[in-house]
Amino acid sequence: MNKGDVNIAVGLPAAGNTTALASLDKPAYREQVDSQLTEAREQLLALRRQQEELERQKSELEELRRKQDEYSRGRAEMIDQLTRGLVTLDREQIRARREAELCGQTCAAFRDYLEQLQAINDADWRSDNLRAELTRALGVIENARLEFNRARTKLECLDPTATDPAAAASVESALVSREELLRYLCLGAVATAPLMLAGTIWLIVILVAR
Repeated sequence: MNKGDVNIAVGLPAAGNTTALASLDKPAYREQVDSQLTEAREQLLALRRQQEELERQKSELEELRRKQDEYSRGRAEMIDQLTRGLVTLDREQIRARREAELCGQTCAAFRDYLEQLQAINDADWRSDNLRAELTRALGVIENARLEFNRARTKLECLDPTATDPAAAASVESALVSREELLRYLCLGAVATAPLMLAGTIWLIVILVAR
């Protein structure tokens, strides 16, 4: 061996140091990390389960809150509607009773005027009482017309416009036309009755004189 050469001593491990070398392949801190990782995963899984439970409770609470709101709104709404409905029905009952009383009174009045009109027997009218009978009959007709028109303004069932305005207008126009025609005929008969009577008497006198 030359002087300039450097002596290098290589130390070989003894047989008793084999275990120590094996332990260097997996340090102690790696086991600690694995343990912490496992613990973290378990905590995460527990948190997820807790989150699912909280979300379920949240859904149940939201549904409960929705039902409470629905109950509050529904209760207030139905109390208001039922209260107003009762007031309306009470008012309608009062109106119906009044209308029933009015119908009864109107029926009695209609029957009375109908009997009066049916009792008129124009076939028995004579020339000497024609004017008085016509005046009386026209008075009955006019009173009956006034009663009917008065009742029609108070009772919708007597007003044709309540069901069919067009048909009602046609019927009313026809009734007015017939009533006016009958009135003019009666007035004409009353006006010409004295002339007809005088002409008849004059004709009888001429025939007797011959």
